[in-house]
Amino acid sequence: MGVGERALELKQLRYFLGVCEAGSIAEAARSLHIAQPALSRQIAALEAELGAALFTRLPRGVAVTRPGEELRLRALDILGRTSAIREQVRVASRGMAGTLRIGVMPGYSGIAQLTAAILKLHDVSPAAEVRIEAMHSAEQLDKLHRHELDLGILAWRSPLDAAFTGLPIFDDRMALALPAHWPQARRKKALRLQDLAGLPFLEFPRERSPVHYDKVAQACAAARIRQPQCRVSVTDSLTMVGMVAEGLGYAIVPLSFERQWTAHVAFRPAAGLDIPFTLELVRLAQRSDPLADHFLSVWEDANPPRGCAD
Repeated sequence: MGVGERALELKQLRYFLGVCEAGSIAEAARSLHIAQPALSRQIAALEAELGAALFTRLPRGVAVTRPGEELRLRALDILGRTSAIREQVRVASRGMAGTLRIGVMPGYSGIAQLTAAILKLHDVSPAAEVRIEAMHSAEQLDKLHRHELDLGILAWRSPLDAAFTGLPIFDDRMALALPAHWPQARRKKALRLQDLAGLPFLEFPRERSPVHYDKVAQACAAARIRQPQCRVSVTDSLTMVGMVAEGLGYAIVPLSFERQWTAHVAFRPAAGLDIPFTLELVRLAQRSDPLADHFLSVWEDANPPRGCAD
């Protein structure tokens, strides 16, 4: 690489601007706390790199040449952006800027605590952005491991996996979702899984939600009935409930979905279907991230424990 191809150093640009401002190499050297010969060598090296004279030497001081004036404008811009970058990095190091990637289980995007925390974050940290990605718990845990997510809102996490730590959000439980026009949906007495034997059943494929699938199998085994035959597999909870609303079959879904579907779907607990679970805000236990730390603090401020004043 030739002399003219070497990258300019920020130090050189600062020295150059110092001479421009002082109008004298001697005065600039005193202001910059550098020996005059050393400063003269820096300016000469800069002129050599650029292949142009930057100053006209006068009997007393120097004057900026036309190429020098062009460099002065560029240098002011470069050093201004460099200063802005430093400030942006400092802000990011305090968790006040950047993009926070949060995974959310399908069907749980309307969590009041999440909304409150995001609004609070935007209020106290306008430079911070949030990106929400809908995906199942297993995929979230995998992406958290690979640092492709910063936080996850999920369930079915193994309590034995010390790689993660979680903040409980609320407790939910699985229930039957039936087309509202089915006779079983209009029954007043409690349903049993056996009451739906032979009816079309919708379920997640096991590879997409193995814990959900296995919990249903365990509930059926505990009730001493055969696991319903799955006619249609659906990989998204909301799509599944939508198909229930259209009468395609029944499903076992979170009871909290009831508030989103009232007209065409009946949600019923069932004897023998005891599958509680806790939704958590989860992160990697050993990963340090200023923005995630800041968001967790904001979450606590935006969602005080019950009985505490706002």
